[in-house]
Amino acid sequence: MNETEIRQALLISMQRALWGKIYPSVRAVAVGFEDIRKLKVICYLDREPREEDYENLSEVTAEVCADIDFKEVEEHCVYAVKPFSQLDNLASWVYIRKEE
Repeated sequence: MNETEIRQALLISMQRALWGKIYPSVRAVAVGFEDIRKLKVICYLDREPREEDYENLSEVTAEVCADIDFKEVEEHCVYAVKPFSQLDNLASWVYIRKEE
């Protein structure tokens, strides 16, 4: 797969994998990749991360890896209060919460 094909497949897979996985503390989810060698996902929260946040994110990335055979996965849950424009969106946002 070329980069465009990976990006398209990844964004579709992430959208499906996130069904039922977004809860009130999740502010945003960013995704990036290095070919099919590495998948990187950042889940931004409005509070300090807990074990269940990492478990939830791990379930999401496992579903993505069932669709696309990434060799390595990097997952981060991050407490962030900065505006979205100041956060790292990697290659793309896959979820952003509406905030006032």
